[in-house]
Amino acid sequence: MRTQIKNTVIILLAVLFANCSKDDDTPIDKGLTLFETTEEWNCNLSETCEDIYQFEFKEGTRISISIENITGKSVVSLDLSADFGEFGGPNLLTEGKLTYYGCTTQDESVSVTNVNISETGIYNLAVARDWSLSAGFDGAYKLTIISDTTFTEGETPTNDTEATNYERECI
Repeated sequence: MRTQIKNTVIILLAVLFANCSKDDDTPIDKGLTLFETTEEWNCNLSETCEDIYQFEFKEGTRISISIENITGKSVVSLDLSADFGEFGGPNLLTEGKLTYYGCTTQDESVSVTNVNISETGIYNLAVARDWSLSAGFDGAYKLTIISDTTFTEGETPTNDTEATNYERECI
């Protein structure tokens, strides 16, 4: 009987230890393929303001960007550029020009699909509210990014900063 209890305890301990690992409490960051957020702009008088997000994308990734549920009679423009130490590099959405992508009217959704990421790195996405085409100081929107590969979200977004050297173009 003692041998049988001893064997049962050994088997039980073996099963318990086999199911344990040192990494059980450490979450594994597999990255995102979908990013969604609802945000607001609160711009100063005569200022085109923007919210800036950072993401790390891999080379060869294809992404789609959507801005929906726009309020406040806001007109949206977008800038997606690689982070070269400062914001405002060539915009992937305007064929490498320095202009913002903007083709909509007040409270109209924006959708840009099949954007090719040509090299691995950190990218800044600016969601701007065009002062001269919008009405009032504030508005809201929902941002959605969908990717065919995993990506990571960068630092906390910068909100309501003035868009310097702002020009928009519809391509």
